[in-house]
Amino acid sequence: MKKSGLRYLAVITLTLLSSLIVYRVETAQPIYNDKFFSFPLTIGDWSGEEVEMGAYVYQGIETPYLFLRNYYSPRYRAPVNLSIVWFDDRNIAFHAPEACLGGFGNQVIEKFQKKLTLQGHEYYLDALVVQIPGRDRQLMWYFFDVDGYITTSQTDIRLQVLRKRLMGKRASASFIRLMAPYAEDQAESERVLTAFLESLLPLIPQYTYTEMVRI
Repeated sequence: MKKSGLRYLAVITLTLLSSLIVYRVETAQPIYNDKFFSFPLTIGDWSGEEVEMGAYVYQGIETPYLFLRNYYSPRYRAPVNLSIVWFDDRNIAFHAPEACLGGFGNQVIEKFQKKLTLQGHEYYLDALVVQIPGRDRQLMWYFFDVDGYITTSQTDIRLQVLRKRLMGKRASASFIRLMAPYAEDQAESERVLTAFLESLLPLIPQYTYTEMVRI
């Protein structure tokens, strides 16, 4: 009986705590990220240009915080296409790229996980080889970043946000996707994406991490 009572008390406590967290999230004020659209167009020797998006993209994504750009470097023939989408903790609504690509006639040829070591840290990214109608095949890498916690799991995103809310802190998360033409030698495409990502990663905190954008 004593164990059953303790279990019952634990369930009640967790239920009340969850209800309190949900209430606080639903009544929380939005986090305004004024820094997001100041994300640099020049990153090292990479020069960026905006890619226009239709209104339907914003409606589908459910956040105003997103951009799509091409970045060019004199070291490489083809550009890297970068997309970043940012949500605060009131409405984390990411969709994995492979779930959305088919609606535009694109075909996912292959999916795998890519392990990278950059600046002394190991990262695991999801990778896709995609055939886009009228274009060359593309190599795509993507990941999610929850205030410095990098993952490819949407479950992990929500757990990290929940952890921060339990600590009484606000949170935010970003979806970061890079894409480059899939060369005959896959290693060349990976070299291009790796070089760009190495320049990109140090900039992410300043423009997307909760504590930085709320300053």
